[in-house]
Amino acid sequence: MNINGLLLACITFLPLIGVLILLLWKNLAQKQAGIVAIVCEASCLVIPFILLGSIRLGQKVFFSFPWISSLNINFSLELNWLSLIFLIMEVMVTLSAMIYSIGEREEKKNSNYYYALLLLFSLGMSGTTLAEDVFLFYVYWELMLVASVLLILIWGHGEIRYRVALKYFIFTHIGSLLVLISLISLYVNTGSASITSLILMADQLPLQQQSLLILLFVIGFCVKMAIFPLHIWLPDAHTVAPMPVTIMLAAAMLAMGTYGIIRFPFSIFGIEKMQSFAIGLMIAGIVSEIYGALMSLAEKDVKRIIAYSSVSQMGYILFGLGTLTQQGIMGSIMHVVYHAIVKALLFMIVGMIIYISGERLIDHIAGLGRKYPVASVCAAVGTLSISGMPPLGIFNSEWMIFAGGFQSGFPISLTLITLLGSIFTLVYALRFFGNIFFGPQKPKELDKEAPLGLLIPTAAVTLLLIIEGLIPGPLLSWTMKSISIVFGGN
Repeated sequence: MNINGLLLACITFLPLIGVLILLLWKNLAQKQAGIVAIVCEASCLVIPFILLGSIRLGQKVFFSFPWISSLNINFSLELNWLSLIFLIMEVMVTLSAMIYSIGEREEKKNSNYYYALLLLFSLGMSGTTLAEDVFLFYVYWELMLVASVLLILIWGHGEIRYRVALKYFIFTHIGSLLVLISLISLYVNTGSASITSLILMADQLPLQQQSLLILLFVIGFCVKMAIFPLHIWLPDAHTVAPMPVTIMLAAAMLAMGTYGIIRFPFSIFGIEKMQSFAIGLMIAGIVSEIYGALMSLAEKDVKRIIAYSSVSQMGYILFGLGTLTQQGIMGSIMHVVYHAIVKALLFMIVGMIIYISGERLIDHIAGLGRKYPVASVCAAVGTLSISGMPPLGIFNSEWMIFAGGFQSGFPISLTLITLLGSIFTLVYALRFFGNIFFGPQKPKELDKEAPLGLLIPTAAVTLLLIIEGLIPGPLLSWTMKSISIVFGGN
């Protein structure tokens, strides 16, 4: 086994080491527990960049050993261009959330267990992107759910958290079961659990069965993406969860649904088999985009405003996938990354607003711009970015998604509706920023300073968002190479 394979395995083993340390070293203070988690997560971020050189040389970065030999199931991990993008995005979001968590003034009971679950939540997402075996994929997929449910259940806000956690678990687990049915069906009919093998063998299945499996995959993964009307778990879960967990849910976990659609129905069955689903995906994307934006306009709770914006932004991504064009799919993958950064930023801003004002209703908050200029600038960048303003990143990805729509050969009216629907995004974003940072100050007595522990990670994410918008070349290059997974198999 080569060094690259061992390094790849470390991405999944290091968080487990961190979890063991946190569980066994029980007298750690909250900040010390956070530092242990941050060190483990930062190590997981360094490894993909070390392996990047091997990927550029065309070397296969792979780790595997027999797991359940009698069933032909292996513990197999693979890092390719597609998984690299999603892996780095997820780990960076988690790292930002952990640093932000340390900056919070709120004391968390049993902080060792809290950070241990954050590591397990991140591990579930990392393993999902790296798994090359469908059985292993599903194990990691469910680990995401279990860890995030426990985080909401134990550290969520208010008594409502019990009901919210239950709804979140039941609804997203139903989506997971649809994915599981599809995975088992592929395994039973091909005799292989390897995703690479399934790409080569899926054509052996009857066309009707292929279409049914594609439908189950798409619905199951759209639940995780929170596409309307499968989104009903999202607003409450995002609202009740602790802010760092909300950041991970909105900025990283939603992206796992996108990864699942690309990795399974797109890659395994191919673009041709997806043709009959294309218009359905585009229409579902449009409806989710507009519905999420309108709900963001209607909501009063600042956290729910940003939560519903995720429903809208996932709509853009699904529309881009539905175009079945290289431009559209590339735009969707880039939009995942840009959305992750801007959503992490906006929720960090919301956390700071709630701490400063002690309020959550947008009508009770105003005029913060003069007293908190740094937070105001960061919020302005986030607002302009989610509105699709150049040269910030989401402009780049939306441009490609719209271009893919026009190139798709499907009714041009669908792309025009998507384009016009983006006006609603601009309206709710400007309403959010204008109401909170302009006008007469509310509440009138603001004696709290913005904590440095919250400002530093927020400013860092803001800077990253600006850099990604001004210098899109590296992400664009990686995305172009990842498209071969979709259009050309492995």
